[in-house]
Amino acid sequence: MSYRKRLGADLDRWIGKGLVPAENRKAIMADITPARAGWSASGAAAILGAVLLSFAAISFVAANWEAIPRMARFALLIAALLASFAGSGAAFARNNRTAGHALAVLGAALFGAAIALTAQTFNMSAFRNTGILIWTVGALVTAAIIPSRPVLILAALLGAFWAGSEAVNPLTPGQIWGYAPVWVVTAGLAWRLKSVITLHLLGLALLVWAGHLLMETTAEAFSDQARAAVYALITGAMAMGFAAQRDRQVFGAGVLSAWLGAGALAAGFAVQSPDLAGDTLPVALYWTLSGAGLIALVLAASIRTIRGGLGLGAAIAFIAGGLAAAALPAIYVLAPEGAAFIVEIAAGAAIYAAAVALILIGARPGHRAAGVLGVIGFITETLYVYGVLFGGLLSTAVFFAAGGLLLLAVSVLINRVARRIAQRPEEGDAS
Repeated sequence: MSYRKRLGADLDRWIGKGLVPAENRKAIMADITPARAGWSASGAAAILGAVLLSFAAISFVAANWEAIPRMARFALLIAALLASFAGSGAAFARNNRTAGHALAVLGAALFGAAIALTAQTFNMSAFRNTGILIWTVGALVTAAIIPSRPVLILAALLGAFWAGSEAVNPLTPGQIWGYAPVWVVTAGLAWRLKSVITLHLLGLALLVWAGHLLMETTAEAFSDQARAAVYALITGAMAMGFAAQRDRQVFGAGVLSAWLGAGALAAGFAVQSPDLAGDTLPVALYWTLSGAGLIALVLAASIRTIRGGLGLGAAIAFIAGGLAAAALPAIYVLAPEGAAFIVEIAAGAAIYAAAVALILIGARPGHRAAGVLGVIGFITETLYVYGVLFGGLLSTAVFFAAGGLLLLAVSVLINRVARRIAQRPEEGDAS
């Protein structure tokens, strides 16, 4: 409705200026593509009702477990599972999509219950979380066949839950590489079904999984600062890669780029802290990982710059920030005693440069997430500088006065960039 109202107001203005014939207004308004059905209160209630029904079924069976014969238990589980999916198919056949999705979620939930209760019925045991993985695969297959975004959201949650369960399982042998294909398949279905919620869940899960993978890979070989630097470089390169896909209008790439950019910014913020620095120079594995991340960041930023998706100044700022993140773990070790203060100031300057670059990118239409990240990074770094570096040297009034003047200068710069972008001639126009 907001688009229809905006288009109607634009058409009235264009007609008044003679840009559009008045007789075409009705035809244009009638040709608006129907909006895709979004999340509704009734749909949410139906989905939650299905989840509660699944819990009720599990609780009922558990409460009467000993009183139900073994084969009757198994038959009851299978019957409930089949009834849910059959009901979902019947609902979709009658064009009742809300009930269809709700029953599909119920069926996917009962599938997991059937795995657990069947294993208990037949005295099956496992030292790993294989049952959760099978449940995840079943939910993915269900989401693909129906297709159903609510079931896909459930599958994304189950996949993350499986990876988390494996991470805390003492019997898991280190890295959880098995989550990679699960993530890729889920992301492919999210792109196919246009599920933004699923992509947000996948973005957060990717950050956590990458952090655990790095922890297990580096073990005791890295200092916390070196680990944060590698994490910042790798997630930053991935964020830049997804941003390049977002420039090409690939659905969901912007969501993943925003999450990975947030992870890179947080890790980069941690790199500047001398409290996380080690006492010895980083090992060869560090230079291999950080070098690979830096090369990927440079390539992605260069590609975006060549294609026009990233300004040269912003690209230089990001690359400079990557170089600083890669070098800091060694600089802190090699720096003379008492020079950490100067190094920390230089690192803060690099973070400020990256934050300002994000803010300038956010001034462009359709890049609001980058601007939000830049503002958050700028404010966080300012508070860090005040609390750690200058807390005992500058008065509160002077510090915040300087910060206010700096923010005003940034605001003027952003307005100029936005005005220049708005006045830029369209491709093909005379310049």
